[in-house]
Amino acid sequence: MSLPDYSNGEKYWTKYALLTHAIELSLKSFAEYSVAAGKPLGKHVPNHDLTGWYELALQYGFPDQPGVAENIGILNELHLTHYSRYPQQSATPIPGAQSIADTTVYYLISTFTASINSR
Repeated sequence: MSLPDYSNGEKYWTKYALLTHAIELSLKSFAEYSVAAGKPLGKHVPNHDLTGWYELALQYGFPDQPGVAENIGILNELHLTHYSRYPQQSATPIPGAQSIADTTVYYLISTFTASINSR
């Protein structure tokens, strides 16, 4: 389902909230899958820490792609501070969801799916 990037001239924060949760869940799923497949349990990562979960996924063998870590770093700030649910004025510009969050979510979910369902 496609969600708009903007609604009434404002960023559509619902989309950011959903996409950052999708990132969190896909990374946690990869970690759970990796441990179930015999990888040693990694260091504890706090909930909602997208950067920490991505770094753990890389340690478990998730293939890195240029720009993904940077995108996750930007989205992590929005996710950790609940910015997407409670927007305030930001000192730094926030990139459009389509250019950063959509592509990052698509990469994570498609790569994870391919790694567990290698047909």
